[in-house]
Amino acid sequence: MPTGIYKLKDGTLVPGTTTIMGAFKDSGGLVHWAWQQGKAGLDYRNTRDKAGERGTNVHDLAECYILDRMYEVPKDKIVLRTFNKFKDWWDTQEFEVVWTERQMVSERYKYGGCPDLYVRQKSNNMFWLIDFKTGKRIYPDTVIQMGAYKNLIEETLHERVLHSAIVRLPKNNEDVDIKTFEEKDLNLGFKQFKNFRKAWNFNKKISELFEQKGKK
Repeated sequence: MPTGIYKLKDGTLVPGTTTIMGAFKDSGGLVHWAWQQGKAGLDYRNTRDKAGERGTNVHDLAECYILDRMYEVPKDKIVLRTFNKFKDWWDTQEFEVVWTERQMVSERYKYGGCPDLYVRQKSNNMFWLIDFKTGKRIYPDTVIQMGAYKNLIEETLHERVLHSAIVRLPKNNEDVDIKTFEEKDLNLGFKQFKNFRKAWNFNKKISELFEQKGKK
């Protein structure tokens, strides 16, 4: 997977889409989950890291599959089950891959991002921006993320994004879950993302202020 380092043309480092959004996530659910892990005698960090590793593995395998690259069959049963769900879903689609995991940077709004997949639907020549998730559900803030990706594509590649889909690949026995968004939905998401982007700058300045105060 590409690294999450994004720079403007002049070399200035800028935050990534998920970094910005992560600063404004509701942590209440995470705190409760971490408490449940501790109650069960588990270290939540190990559980979190393992889930993240599995998600990355599924993403990498999916990319190999759609690009017809060689891959090793995973030994992890959960990764294999999730990957098989992806293959079953993908094989029913009529998609032509335009590109996968392409890093982009917005010079105007000063942020970066790496959308998962951009495809053309052969049956109607419609283009789709697709992002894969392996979590327990598709959360509302995904439309914000996809709105930010829409802007990246339109600003850097000059291609209008009209359709987007979040495809959730469950690690358990649930079916593949899909939510689709149209242009107006993505525009709304990007409006909120721009608010996050401004707030992220303020958060950074406040953190720097406190660091300076601590040195006196």
